[in-house]
Amino acid sequence: NFACWHQMVIPRLGDINGLSVAEIGCGRGNFAIHLAGLGAQMTAMDFSNAAIDIAKDRSQRLKVDVDWRVGDAQDTRLPDDAFDLVVSCECMEHVPLPQRMMRELSRILKPGGRLLLTTPSQLNGQLIGWAHAWLTRREYNSGSGVQPHENLFFTWQIKRWLNQHELRITGREARIFPFLLIPRVNPKRLRIDTITPSWLQPIARPFGLHQLYEAVKLR
Repeated sequence: NFACWHQMVIPRLGDINGLSVAEIGCGRGNFAIHLAGLGAQMTAMDFSNAAIDIAKDRSQRLKVDVDWRVGDAQDTRLPDDAFDLVVSCECMEHVPLPQRMMRELSRILKPGGRLLLTTPSQLNGQLIGWAHAWLTRREYNSGSGVQPHENLFFTWQIKRWLNQHELRITGREARIFPFLLIPRVNPKRLRIDTITPSWLQPIARPFGLHQLYEAVKLR
C-alpha cells in the first residue's frame, strides 16, 4: 500500500514507459521500484545511505533496474535538463534550504518536462502543534516523530517558488484536513481525509495537510 501522497501522484503519471524519471527523496525505494516497473528509466536519490542500501537490496531481489544515488536534494549533482519527469514526495519540508531544492528540481527537468511534487501545508489544525512547540520550546513533532529539520510551509509559498523557477502549475490536489489537535485524542478522529463535493475542493484545498503540485518546466 502506498502513502496518500503516492496515491495522489499515481493517477497523474500517465504513460511513463521509456521516459527518463527521477525521484528525489526516495527513502527505501518502494515508489521508485514501482515507477521502474512501469517502464521508466529510473534514477532515485536519498540522503540516507542506509535507506539506499535497503532500496538496492530490494530492487536486486525483484530484478528491477534503478540507478540508486546517495545525495542532497538541494544539490543533486545530476545533469541539467536530464529528466522527462521528476517526482518528489514529502521531502522539501525536511531540507534546510527548500528554495534551493526547488531550483534544483527545475534544473534537472527537461524543458517541457513535468514535476510532481508533494509537500505539506500547515494552514490547518497542525498550526496548534507548531504553536505548542514554540511556546514550550520543544522541537515540532508532526505526529510521526521529531525530524532533523522541519519547515513550516503554506501553499502560497510553494506556488510562488514554483513560479520563480519557471515551473507552471497545471494541477493541484490536497488530502487530509486536520481541524483540531487535542492531547490524548487520536488526530484521525479530528480530520477529514478528502473533500467530496467538487465545488468545495478549490476552496478547501489550501487547508489540506498534504498538497500535490503538478507543474511543467517552461524552458
